[in-house]
Amino acid sequence: MPRPPATLPDFWTALAHAAGPLPSAAIVDAVIDGLDGGALHPGDVLPSSRALAAGLGVARNTVIAAYDTLAAMGVTATVPGSGTRIAPGTDRFAHAMHAAPAPRREEEAPSDTWETSLVPGVPDVTLIDERRWRRSWRHATALPPTTSAAPHVAALQEALAVHLRRRRAVRASPHDLRLFPGVNPALAAIAGELGAPIAVETPGYRRAFDAFRATGNEVVGVPVDADGLVVDRLPRRRCLVYTTPAHQYPTGVRLSMARRLDLVDWARETGGVIVEDDYDGEFSYDVAPLPALQTLAPDHVVYLGTASKALTPQLRLAWAAVPESLRGLPHAGHGSSAGVDGAAASMLAHFLDSGAWDAHVARAARTYGARRAAVRRALAEHLPDALVLGADAGLHLTVDLGSEAALGAATATLARHRHRVTTLAEHALTDGDVADTALLLSFALIPETRAAAVIALLGA
Repeated sequence: MPRPPATLPDFWTALAHAAGPLPSAAIVDAVIDGLDGGALHPGDVLPSSRALAAGLGVARNTVIAAYDTLAAMGVTATVPGSGTRIAPGTDRFAHAMHAAPAPRREEEAPSDTWETSLVPGVPDVTLIDERRWRRSWRHATALPPTTSAAPHVAALQEALAVHLRRRRAVRASPHDLRLFPGVNPALAAIAGELGAPIAVETPGYRRAFDAFRATGNEVVGVPVDADGLVVDRLPRRRCLVYTTPAHQYPTGVRLSMARRLDLVDWARETGGVIVEDDYDGEFSYDVAPLPALQTLAPDHVVYLGTASKALTPQLRLAWAAVPESLRGLPHAGHGSSAGVDGAAASMLAHFLDSGAWDAHVARAARTYGARRAAVRRALAEHLPDALVLGADAGLHLTVDLGSEAALGAATATLARHRHRVTTLAEHALTDGDVADTALLLSFALIPETRAAAVIALLGA
């Protein structure tokens, strides 16, 4: 015999007293949590939509939407004359969902022998709100099956257009946005479409170098100084320029406003195209973020973004806001197995639309800001003569120790203590372009309580 229906006074009490408007997703979460915790079991009868709406003080449509979602997930089944029941086997489903956390840190994988990654590019995925993360994935998996990723792509284009305009002042319609399964496929596609020589920052993003070289186009290096890309050293001809202006990778400097204007003038004079990689532009400290280059010249700038640094590298999604001259650029692999994952696109669209992205970035920025401050205090104490760059934004600092000997000793000590690190010289386009005296130090995974101990190793 099935158990009696869960009544509002016992199972639904906490939900009924929740502060603020109650969305349908909260009802879905309550059922999943109840199954996981044993408050609900397969065969249980849920209250009628009318009774539950009255008990929770919400519109009946809110409950109906929640019940529809649960049915689409296979959690419930409606039997004529018997109401809505929890379907058989769904307790195991709920246990599995709760056992599947947000992606783990890279260094926590069993095959990884390093204790802590100090290499840029690895965010702290434990900062992700797992409930909201799972909710967005449930939304994506509850959508009806399709033979094409197009509906999922369209949903993410709509969500990104609003998000980029609001947070980064990027002017782009949904039809201006192209999706890719990562930054490198985006760079290769853009370079292939343009078919022009490519200028890149040096030191710069090594994977971008490799992606551009693979196109067969000419690739030239342009130096970076304290104000960012040295625009005067750009070729005086049409080409593609790849730059990371918000937080130059790897030095961490910001492209000054004067240089931004010079770069835009160069593009207009030569007909060149700028690829602006805003890889960690969501995070800024102490100073207001400068406007995206795309806002200054949307007709000459490709704005490139990704979920990798704000959320997790495992979410293989990147986007490009393209100017009119590149409107023919397709989504990478669209319509093929090598293309954009439709479920991931719908998941991210929901994560953006629901406010989960904004909440996550706000929380993460506070945590990263505190970790950055702890690392800077430790650097001032243990390495007062070191030159520290890139503290205004992003998730890493560049620490120049002043000599190759000091850098060699520091990296060796870090390695002995199983701290993975990379140096600035490793990111030069050509060997010898950059003095081998500085290391890159990501603070994303350094708890405040460990900052002093980690930094002390640099001067040991």
